[in-house]
Amino acid sequence: MAVELDVINKDQSLAPGMYPTVHWPVRSSEQSLFVPKTSVVTTTERTFVIRETNGRAEWVNVQKGPADGDMIRVMGPLKPGDRVVKRANDEIREGTVLTAHHS
Repeated sequence: MAVELDVINKDQSLAPGMYPTVHWPVRSSEQSLFVPKTSVVTTTERTFVIRETNGRAEWVNVQKGPADGDMIRVMGPLKPGDRVVKRANDEIREGTVLTAHHS
């Protein structure tokens, strides 16, 4: 969505031709969370994250939203506190036992 804004530039921190980055909070009735971009897997059939459920992999369908740095907004049946695989891929099959690695 393109937006044009007028900005008061008292300290002249924006010079002609420069573009600022703006974080614009948008409310949505749809539940969404931010996850690492590397947590989202896209195949020809689906887009999903892999959630840890009772120590095993569960593929959860999501829709991708806007990205913010290394994070991306996803909409789907996830809730705060869900643990997702940080570096997910479709070779981690549903039901696979997951082992936590801390860095």
